[in-house]
Amino acid sequence: MSFRYATQKLSTGLYEPEGIYLQKPFEGEGSVIQGWGEHAHEYSEYRYNGIPLKGHNGLDFKIEIHAHILAADEGRVIEVGWERGGFERYIKVEHRWGESFYAFLGEVLVDSGQLITRGAAIATPNGSQQSAPFFHFAIRVEPFNRLDGYGGFTDPTPFLNSIDVLEDEMAVESQMESGWIHPMLHEKTVMRRP
Repeated sequence: MSFRYATQKLSTGLYEPEGIYLQKPFEGEGSVIQGWGEHAHEYSEYRYNGIPLKGHNGLDFKIEIHAHILAADEGRVIEVGWERGGFERYIKVEHRWGESFYAFLGEVLVDSGQLITRGAAIATPNGSQQSAPFFHFAIRVEPFNRLDGYGGFTDPTPFLNSIDVLEDEMAVESQMESGWIHPMLHEKTVMRRP
């Protein structure tokens, strides 16, 4: 199987977002513990490419302890990185429609440049969260603007099966009481955001 987008960037507007249907990005049971755009006041303290964030720029999923994180669609791994104190270990995958982003990972099961299939295991959740492992999932749909107040990310919820993105009401309430948001770094002039 050959992927034209594995070696060539997409032309602007080539694919319509309505044609994107994503695989659930994890095995087994899981739920959303922080949704798109939440905690706007707290996230406004952080900048993405010099622009204050308008809110949480993805979905945080709580998943089972031994579950794998899965590729939301077929594509090519374009970056496996580490952002100490921020997204920690992360993976970016290029797709025909844009890119997907997975952060707060434990063991990474893929290499940069590797072609992956839809639903392939790409990582495990961060091992330091044994009682309730979580990970951050986000997408950028071409064409995207990294200066839009969300770092170019788009709400992934409409592109997932709604059954897969149910909120865990108890976890959300617990977070609201504690004021928990996942860590982000304060941007510096020489910093490169994923």
